[in-house]
Amino acid sequence: MDMSLPQVAVVLAGGQSRRMQGEDKALALIGGERMIDRVVRRLSRQVGQVLLSAPHDYGTGLEAIADLPEGPAGPVGAIRAAALHLAARDVHAFVTAPVDAPFVPDDLVERLAASAPVAMAADDGGGGSPGAWQPAFALWDARAVIAALPAEVCAEKWSLRRLGEALGARAVEFPEPGALMNVNTPRELAMAQALAGDVAGDAPGGPGTA
Repeated sequence: MDMSLPQVAVVLAGGQSRRMQGEDKALALIGGERMIDRVVRRLSRQVGQVLLSAPHDYGTGLEAIADLPEGPAGPVGAIRAAALHLAARDVHAFVTAPVDAPFVPDDLVERLAASAPVAMAADDGGGGSPGAWQPAFALWDARAVIAALPAEVCAEKWSLRRLGEALGARAVEFPEPGALMNVNTPRELAMAQALAGDVAGDAPGGPGTA
């Protein structure tokens, strides 16, 4: 593990899974493994500590950071709470990934860190240009996040993309098919389960990434 890279990752697991017919995405099974355990496992190979942004720890034993009542709604509130939590420990760089991403790239941290201090993953846009941003896969600077989100602006409508743009985030392309896949519906869950069973190495992008 390269200690010069960010050493903290936060799994964003506080969503409500509205499109999953009442099933908590974190508990959905892929390859016989809960999705939250799968994401934690893949991130643990890249950083020294994995935390959860969630109301509880899902039985993982990991520290869970709850959203703060005065923060913005949605995932930006989770980023702000994580930034405040980590800055209090003198930790500034941290990476996030969503709990519904069963194929988190094994080099996510390394590739985002190359575009520090703030970077967001993007799909392949073709022609050598990044495509659609996938802002839940991101590298953040806790100090910059806190400065951008004082209490007086937290009632505004924030998105991860808006926050990233406010912080000057750089887009980092991940062209491997399925690397940034999100599971938001039962149909997408079935697709991910099929990929986990059919793709060598248990992930899009080739062997050695299970």
